[in-house]
Amino acid sequence: MDARVSDTERGAVMLGLFAHAVVYLLLTGAQAAWCAVTAVRVWRRRDAGWTAALRDGVHRPTLAGLAAMTVAYALLRRLGMAVISRRAREHAAGSAGR
Repeated sequence: MDARVSDTERGAVMLGLFAHAVVYLLLTGAQAAWCAVTAVRVWRRRDAGWTAALRDGVHRPTLAGLAAMTVAYALLRRLGMAVISRRAREHAAGSAGR
């Protein structure tokens, strides 16, 4: 980081990066766990036929929740990137004037 950036600004950026990492890991872990549990549920029901196993083995409310969380994560990530880009432009404009 630039030496002219305040400690408060650095702290805010570091907290934002840490929060992003935690949210990303939680979301990825939830998706992986859901996939594993769903695969086991479908595999155990395979004797009834694959279509019936898929219909009964996939927990749709959890799938909908994961899909909603993924969309919310993508939107918040895009918003965060816009804020970071705006701050970088402001910082560059302020540095150019010095």
